[in-house]
Amino acid sequence: MLEEVSQLIDKRETKGSLDRAIEILEKLKAENPDKDIIRGKLSSAYFYKGLFSAEGSREREDAFDNGSKFGLEAITLNPRAVYGNFWYASNLGYLGLCRGALASLASIDPFKKSMEIVLKENENFYFAGPHRALGRLMHQAPGWPISIGNKNKAVDHLEKAVQLAPNFFNNRLYLAEILVDLGKKDKALEHLEWCKSMPLNAGHEIEDGVYKDAAERLLKRIA
Repeated sequence: MLEEVSQLIDKRETKGSLDRAIEILEKLKAENPDKDIIRGKLSSAYFYKGLFSAEGSREREDAFDNGSKFGLEAITLNPRAVYGNFWYASNLGYLGLCRGALASLASIDPFKKSMEIVLKENENFYFAGPHRALGRLMHQAPGWPISIGNKNKAVDHLEKAVQLAPNFFNNRLYLAEILVDLGKKDKALEHLEWCKSMPLNAGHEIEDGVYKDAAERLLKRIA
């Protein structure tokens, strides 16, 4: 049934797929209370429920809240859980954005801790996800002494993400954004042009379209 769940989550842009995945996972959780992967998958499904909900809506915040809770349950069962740590941190980061600046700052340390576990366990997970997430965090977080922001480290992580998963839109977009911030427009253009020229992945047009549109807006601004 986990294979069916994975297929449903992959088809997340099809109406009803995420709700069906959650329904199955809730049943599996009741039958297998000690399986961290089930809670990790629930965290993933709720993350996408939040991502596809309207900005500023209660539905969006509630989905990320549920996702973070299931992720936390997964890593309580297994502190090294790749699924649990990745989706716990992903939900926590977006939940912080929903709840404002103080919540975002409070989420930085647990986000970083969980993504560093994923990085150590499997740096390739979800299209170089831990490199992408840590690079994005270090780009957007305030610098010392307030927080851990570090643009040079951000570039290192995001360049590694592109190296490991060059065909993932937001790896390229996030790297281009930090390169623009650092005044390296020529290097950024390479990645933005790639985003502009590549077709959207079938079945993921909504998700990829967000990153492609952002890349095209940035390209117009700096070209």
